[in-house]
Amino acid sequence: MDLWGNEIIENPVEVNIYADEIFAKKCPYTDNDWHYIGIVVEDISKPLLPEIIRERFCNNFDKSSPYYEKNNKQVHWSEIRTADVKNICKRWFEYILDPAKSVDRFYCYILGLNDSLLNKEEFDPENDFNSKYNKFFRTTVNYALKCFFGDKKTIIKHIYHEQGQQQHHQYFPWHSIAVLQNETNFTFNTKAIEFLPKDHKIDEKSNLIQLCDCFMGAVTNIIHGFEMSKSANYRIELLDLLFPLVKRMIRKSRNKNSSYSHYNRIMIRFFPKQKTDFGDPKRYMDQFYTIRKLKYEEDKSGQESFSF
Repeated sequence: MDLWGNEIIENPVEVNIYADEIFAKKCPYTDNDWHYIGIVVEDISKPLLPEIIRERFCNNFDKSSPYYEKNNKQVHWSEIRTADVKNICKRWFEYILDPAKSVDRFYCYILGLNDSLLNKEEFDPENDFNSKYNKFFRTTVNYALKCFFGDKKTIIKHIYHEQGQQQHHQYFPWHSIAVLQNETNFTFNTKAIEFLPKDHKIDEKSNLIQLCDCFMGAVTNIIHGFEMSKSANYRIELLDLLFPLVKRMIRKSRNKNSSYSHYNRIMIRFFPKQKTDFGDPKRYMDQFYTIRKLKYEEDKSGQESFSF
């Protein structure tokens, strides 16, 4: 009610979710295996997709321009080997880092899973990865939407995922939606996850799959370290660009007044802190955390100490 006794009707938030994963990353300190689930959430009232397409093309959509084809290339983190592809990704990262552009448009949550500490008894031994992924994908969506939009009524119009092994799993395309529909206050306007190709030329929505892939790829390289190669300098430039944000995300104090305005909008958490016995009722309590050592920071510090 307002001051005059009138009922305040709040419009629901309508969103699209774009998801991707990275699996089998070795921790350089413990040798544990890590999987990562990442989602980018688009508030349909302030759409992200057209913004990312404009950044891709520098707002130049003239197909006769010599720059059009340079900016029309697929962008995937592990395949950034040319200046043209690097420059597209750089513009996307600069967009994310500029709160004047991204604060109401770019929402991202990454969940890192320490596979070496998960209880094997809780998952299907014949389909281990998909069983884990299905469970924690729900956790990722649930936590992210509550952080991003609080108690606002949230309507999920579409969930998109990059094409991969999940689309062939008997449960994954529909089961997460069915469970979340029953256990949360979210409303779903879709009954199944939709799978997108990598190529944005086939489906323009794949631009956001590529963005998710690049952001997750950079974040996990900063955490786990980066292997040098002939084309490494392109990605090192991008890692250096994103590093200050990642360092703020992974620390004891999450500052609401950060210059990136990333608080409860761009997040990463890890699970679990320690291995617990199957059946222990406390196995999910206080097991999520945000503090990790950053191997990329250590490596760069070591390189700088030897520079002359």
